[in-house]
Amino acid sequence: MAEHWRRTALLQALKAAIAAVLAWLVAAEWWGLPQPFLAPYAAVFLVEVTVYRSLRSALQQVGAVVLGVVLAAVAIQVLPWQAVALGLVVLAGLVLGRWRGFGPSGVWVGITALLLVSYGAADDSVLMLDRIGETVLGAAIGVAVNALVFPPVYTRNTEVATKAVATEIADVLGNIASTLRDPSVPGSSPTWIARARHTEQLLRRAEEAAGWGTESVRFNPRSRSGGRVAHAAPWHDLMVLLRAAWPHVRELAEALDHAVRKDDAYRYPSEEVRERLAELLEATARLSRARADGAELAPIVEEGRETLNALERDLVSGEGLNLTIGLAGVLLPAKKAFEQFAV
Repeated sequence: MAEHWRRTALLQALKAAIAAVLAWLVAAEWWGLPQPFLAPYAAVFLVEVTVYRSLRSALQQVGAVVLGVVLAAVAIQVLPWQAVALGLVVLAGLVLGRWRGFGPSGVWVGITALLLVSYGAADDSVLMLDRIGETVLGAAIGVAVNALVFPPVYTRNTEVATKAVATEIADVLGNIASTLRDPSVPGSSPTWIARARHTEQLLRRAEEAAGWGTESVRFNPRSRSGGRVAHAAPWHDLMVLLRAAWPHVRELAEALDHAVRKDDAYRYPSEEVRERLAELLEATARLSRARADGAELAPIVEEGRETLNALERDLVSGEGLNLTIGLAGVLLPAKKAFEQFAV
């Protein structure tokens, strides 16, 4: 995955260079604008990591420049002293630029007004329109290059990260099931809690990857051409399912981690119950892997429901406090985790 990000960064840098050259040629050679450097300047900054961000940044940057031009024009008409006008447009521009709608481009409200007033161009309507035109030109070229020349897509990262989480959850459940089949009560806590923390980190990274994958498809021409871009939605849906199921798996691990301690061994389920619980957890683990692999779910769901029904009967009709206390603490999170994957 790191190699993929390096290739993407190199490609985006190359595209930014192409956008800068195109913007300069159009602004300087074809249109003969007086300050053509503004066009490639805008174009470079708008080759963003996703097409959606390019479009959003283009609107923000053009809006900030237009507002800066308006501020400069108003200030120079109202205030006869250039120094006073300079200070006021910077103050007003930086305050207005803090509006979250401008995003990181908000700083250009004050800077644009500053440049126009300091250059003495704020009273020249032609030059001010040129500033807007150069910015719009650069923004348009930057967005076009980013959208049309190998537009960035990150759905592959989503697939890899989501499969890793599904596999890790299955491994955690399988590890718990193996421990439950041990005929003796463990004298010390297994590694479930450490595994749970690791899984939580994987889950957060996968959610971040899913967010990038979803954003990279928005307004992306490649999303209409099929392929892996068109198949981003299933991985996002699985990521939502894993996030919903994970708290129950973590709760189960914490409950059993508490139960295996020597000073609280009476809460540990009986051997017969542990065997059935292990079967339920293994079924849940297989469902997690099956969803990641796109395999058939129905046979696993049916087997898991039979085991779950047997465990619930044990809870209702179990003999002795040891059985009911030991089972009640772990059955609910195990059931909820299974039901999430079985839907």
